[in-house]
Amino acid sequence: MLFFCALLGCAAVFLFIQIGRFVHSPEFSHFIASRAGAALKAEATLHPLRWDGDSALSESLMIIGHESAALDRLEAKVLRAQWDWRALLSGGWKIEKIEIQALSANFKMKSAAEIDNAPSDFAKNPAASSFLASWLPSRFEFGGFDVRKADLRFGEIQSNGQALTVQPVDGGYNIEARGGSLLIPGLPPLAHAQSRIREREGIYYLDDSRFFLPSVGSVVASGNTGTKARLTLVWDGVPIAMLPVTNLAKYVDGTSQGQATLDAQGAWRGNISFTGARLHDLPLLKNAAAFLRDSSWSNPSLQKLSTDFEWSEGNLTLTNLVIESAGLARIEGSLRIAQDSTLSGQLELGLDFNTLKLLPGARETVFATSRNGWYWSPVQIGGSVSNPKEDLSPRLAACVAGAVLLNESGKTLDAVPSTAIDAAKELINMFTPFLP
Repeated sequence: MLFFCALLGCAAVFLFIQIGRFVHSPEFSHFIASRAGAALKAEATLHPLRWDGDSALSESLMIIGHESAALDRLEAKVLRAQWDWRALLSGGWKIEKIEIQALSANFKMKSAAEIDNAPSDFAKNPAASSFLASWLPSRFEFGGFDVRKADLRFGEIQSNGQALTVQPVDGGYNIEARGGSLLIPGLPPLAHAQSRIREREGIYYLDDSRFFLPSVGSVVASGNTGTKARLTLVWDGVPIAMLPVTNLAKYVDGTSQGQATLDAQGAWRGNISFTGARLHDLPLLKNAAAFLRDSSWSNPSLQKLSTDFEWSEGNLTLTNLVIESAGLARIEGSLRIAQDSTLSGQLELGLDFNTLKLLPGARETVFATSRNGWYWSPVQIGGSVSNPKEDLSPRLAACVAGAVLLNESGKTLDAVPSTAIDAAKELINMFTPFLP
C-alpha cells in the first residue's frame, strides 16, 4: 500500500513537471490558439508566452475568421493573462483576467442564421497537437477582459479608441465601452460617452449607447443584431448643418430632434422636428415679400417644422408633414420622393387672412375652407424634384388675374405684375429645397 501511494505520488510529480514544461513551451501557445480558433471558427496565431509567476504575457494574438464566422479579422497587442491553476483539478483551464493594450477587429455583417447554419471549416482541418496536449483539458473559462484601446468595425460603421470591459455571464457576456468615437456614413464624427452591450448566443444587444456631437447635440443608440436586427437612434439638439440631408442647411437654420429605426431589411423609419428654424436665401420668398409688401416673407421664422419619414430602397416617404410660419402660411400633408426623383403627394396650403387680403378674390374661390385660423386650399403634387408640378398655381394665378381685370376693366392679363404670377407659381414649391 505504501509502495502504491509512493508510486502515485511520483506519477503526480512527474505529470506536474511535464505540464509545467508544456505550459512554458511554444507548443502551449499553439494549443491555446487552436482552441480559440475552434471556438471562433477562425485561424488563430498567438505569440509565445513569457511567464512571471501565474501571469503570462504575449506580444500579439491574430485571428482570421473563416467564411462561416461572424469575425473577419482580429488583432490584439500586448496581452497579459492571470491564470488559476486550481481549475485543472476540475478539468479546465481558467484565466481570471486578460488585459489587452490595443485591439482592432472587423466583423462581417451577417445574420445569425447565416452564421449558425454555415459549416465549420475548422472541423475539416483540426490543429495538430502533442500526445500530452491531447490528454489535457480543452475547456477554457474566462473571468473577464479589460481592453485599454479598441478599434472596431461593423460594415461601414466604425468605432475608435474605446476602452472595453467584458464580463462573462450565464449564456454570454456583458460588455461596457467608454470613450472613443464613432463614425457612421453621412454623419459627423460622434464622441462616445458610454455603451452597454449584451452578447447572448451570438446575438448582440445594444442596451444603451450615448454619443455627443462636437460642442452640441447628443445621440442615444440601442438595438440588436441577428435575423431581427434593428438599430434605433434618438437625437436632440443636433444642428441642421450636421444632418445627412443634401442642401438643407443652405435654406434653413436651427436644431433638430427625433428618432429613427433601421430594420434588418435596411429601411429607416422615424420622425424629426426642428426648433429655432428660420428660412433664408429663397428667391421665391423675396418675390413674395416684394409682391405682398410684407418683409416678414423674406426671412420667416418657422414655429413648426416636423414630419414622419420612411427611407427604403432609395424611396423617401414623408407623412404628417407640417411647415408653419405664424401669421404667414402653414403646409400639411404627405409627400413621396421615389428613387428616380419623381414626386407625388397630397398637401394643403393654409394662408393667414391678412395675406389673403393682398390676393384679391383668393379667399372666396381658392382658399374657401377655414380651419384653426387658416384659410386652406388642397394641392396635388407631381412631376420631379428638378421640375415639380402642382395644381394650385393655375388656380391662384387665374384668380389674381381675374380680380385685377374685374377691378380695373381697362387692363388686360398682360398688365398683371409678373412678380405676382411668379410668386403664386412658386409659393407651394418652398419645400423642394429640403428634399434629399
